[in-house]
Amino acid sequence: MRHVIIGNGIAGISAAETIRENRPDDEIIVISDENAPPYLRANLSRYVIGDLPLENMRMKPPGWFETHSIRRVHGKVSAILPDEKKVVCLKEDGEDSLDFDRLCVAVGASPNMPPIPGRDLSGIHVYRSMKDAGRVKAAIPGCEKIAVVGGGLLGLEVVEIALRNEKPCALLQRGHIGKPLLDKDESADILLPRVSGEDGVHNPGARVILGRTPEAFIGENGRLKGVRLSDGMEVSCDMAVMCVGISTDPALFENSGLEFDRCLVVDERQRTSAPDIYGAGDCVAYPDKNGRLAPTRTWALSRVQGKTAGLNMSGVPRKMWDEGPLYNASHLFDMTYVIIGDHGASGEGFSRFASRPDASSYRKLVFRGDVMAGALLIGDRGGSRGLRRLIAEEIPVPSDEDKKRLLDSAFDPDALYRELT
Repeated sequence: MRHVIIGNGIAGISAAETIRENRPDDEIIVISDENAPPYLRANLSRYVIGDLPLENMRMKPPGWFETHSIRRVHGKVSAILPDEKKVVCLKEDGEDSLDFDRLCVAVGASPNMPPIPGRDLSGIHVYRSMKDAGRVKAAIPGCEKIAVVGGGLLGLEVVEIALRNEKPCALLQRGHIGKPLLDKDESADILLPRVSGEDGVHNPGARVILGRTPEAFIGENGRLKGVRLSDGMEVSCDMAVMCVGISTDPALFENSGLEFDRCLVVDERQRTSAPDIYGAGDCVAYPDKNGRLAPTRTWALSRVQGKTAGLNMSGVPRKMWDEGPLYNASHLFDMTYVIIGDHGASGEGFSRFASRPDASSYRKLVFRGDVMAGALLIGDRGGSRGLRRLIAEEIPVPSDEDKKRLLDSAFDPDALYRELT
């Protein structure tokens, strides 16, 4: 049986690795338009800053594809033909087609570039891939002032890069920074003082401008000189980095017949609307536990989806949620964080318990009734594994006193687990 996987990010590689574990004799082909080896996207900022050398960015060691008998094809897939069970691939030597028995689409997503006048000026970048990071890294030494448009997780990475390189930086964000990880109040209390330098960690910090959007890029002789905002304010800069979300390119799916709603639609087994075609990672929308379609936006979820797709492609029935509650660890500006389960749940029947032990730490637990639905830990991640166990097994925590005990990073959640079971 031939398995074809489009994309060599964490979703595609997890699918390939899982298929090989379960189908040692099947043929596996991974197609990617990136010539670089699979890399750890979560470490891009460490690479740009200089904390991590390029060779340490590899997701897998050299020779991994050969060791696992996985064939790599460098090219861009231009069409998926479900009825013919073929994909059309554009390679350096021309167009080619590949047959498949089962296909996994894991093409990821691309950074958005809004149609802002002046966006073609030299000095304007996006930040998402290894190529993007390389361009940003090369441009920073020669620039004087940086404007970062977008205050989500990627935008905050770029702000940290600018400050670590001692470059004056302005952060432009329409809403609050740190979305979707933090709500508005959490952002103002935890993140804004740190990014702006008010808490003294970064001196100077970034100039944070909220509630306004770029109206035009201003240039001179083809080079960026500034950004004009929606209220007429002008921000001086000779380098701008756009971090305003990502989207799935619909062109690949237009004539495929696959269900597409801003993303490739999959079910809980990562199956698309066509037989033997699966999807995983940033390019897909999946049904969350409430049955609503949700985009995939974290490394951990992409890995789980890739593994789930690989299992089902191997003939091993598996639902995405069989892996347990989501567990994702990464960086928020210069702080580490862990999210477990549905940390953003709110509304009727939900309650929230939170603590702020110090300026660099924050802990939030969300309960549906007495059952923990999710947790967010910033800074000190003590007890995270035990919290995940309580969430996974839906153990009721009836006492508010016990709920508050779980906010203490020194308290062992497994001790409470033993008390309650």
